[in-house]
Parts: sequence; C-alpha cells; structure tokens
Amino acid sequence: MKYKVSLSTKIKPSSVKKGSGILVIEPDDYKKEEVSELKKKGFKVLAYLSIGTIEKERSWYEDYKKYKLKQLPDWPKEYYVNVRKTAWRKFLANRAATLLALGYDGLWLDNLDVYEEYKSTAMFNACLAVLQKIKGMKAYVMINGGSEWLDDAIDKKLELKNYISGYTQEEVFSLIKSYSGKGKFGKQESKQSKFYQKLLKKVKKAGPDGFLLEYTKDSDLKKTIKDFCEKNKMSCCISGDVNL
Repeated sequence: MKYKVSLSTKIKPSSVKKGSGILVIEPDDYKKEEVSELKKKGFKVLAYLSIGTIEKERSWYEDYKKYKLKQLPDWPKEYYVNVRKTAWRKFLANRAATLLALGYDGLWLDNLDVYEEYKSTAMFNACLAVLQKIKGMKAYVMINGGSEWLDDAIDKKLELKNYISGYTQEEVFSLIKSYSGKGKFGKQESKQSKFYQKLLKKVKKAGPDGFLLEYTKDSDLKKTIKDFCEKNKMSCCISGDVNL
C-alpha cells in the first residue's frame, strides 16, 4: 500500500495517478472538490488534526489559547494543549465532523505525545475520549505517535480497534537530528528503535494497521526500513520517496 504524508507541500490531484493507498494532507490547503478528485484516484484521504497541540497560525488559536501548556521544542509557534479540558475535546469533535463532511475518509491525529509530557490517568482518559468520539463517526482514525499512550493502552488490555484504525510511528529507524543546517538526519538509537518496532508489531497484532514515517537519504537505511515493512506487512513513507 502506498502511504504519503504531505503536510508542507500541496498535492495537485491532476498529478496523481490512479492507484490505492493512504494520503495525509493539510485540510486548510484543499477545497472540497480537490479532496473528491484525490479520492476518485483510488486513495483514502485523511485530514491532519492535532489532538495535543495548538498552533498560533490556526484560526481557532485565540479561542483556545487559554488551554495551552508549554512550547514544543523546535516549534516556537506551537504549544501542548490541555486535552483534559472539556471545551478542547468538544472543539476536536466538531472539527473532525466538519472535515468528514467535506469528504475526508478520516483523520490523521497528531501529537498524542501530550500524554507523555503530562502523564496522568486524567490525561490518558481525555485522549481516549477524543479517539472514541471520532472513531464513533465511522471515520478512519490514524494516530501519529503517542507511543507511551499506546503502550499503556495495551497494558490496560483495551481493544485498540475500537479507538484507532491505524498507527504511524515516526523515526523508527531514522532520526531528525536538526531542523536546520547540515547534518539534519541520522540513525535512531538502537534501544528506542527496538521499542518502536516491538510496539508496532503489538498494535498490528491487536488489529489496527501499522505505518512508519521516516526521514533519511541513506540508501542502506532505506532498505532496512522497507525490508522491515515488507516482513511485517506494514507501509512506510520515507520523506521524498513516494511517487503518486
């Protein structure tokens, strides 16, 4: 299955060949008609939505900035947000419903790692409630990251397929060392890589699809990534590699 995450670059529907797979796009950049065109090419189209952060450039920032927490490292205009607040969870549900009404097949929910930063039973349950609400809209729900939340969910013996359809893990084998300048990419530390690999396998065994999102130009590392995905029947997006 082809898997493409394109959040900073707009995909022109006319440039996409007919096929199958999943496309993740930034909904602010697309009209309803363009989403429909991408779906007609045979792809499942998911809209980006951050569960655990709030960004200054978003139209809803002023309404919900009172719930912001600390700033994200390397992202000066983005802050973790208090998912425990009922008003924020209602906003996420309404935003998801709006996007689904525009024709998206589902949501690509980012920054569930807010749980790792503010770990508590209340935060775990708040994130769970968001996923359950959106999954109940008959949407394809993919989470990006949130490995510690997922690990705890598995320990609690939750039926993951009731909350998510797919799980993307970034930097399983590769590593973003810097967001500017030279030497941006490297190799993930062995211990962390093994943790991610094991978790992906556990999640897939529970039912949801497994995906990798990697950042590397190293041909040997690309082969390692693709071999892992082929062996475990998962899909990957290596930044800059997927032609549609």
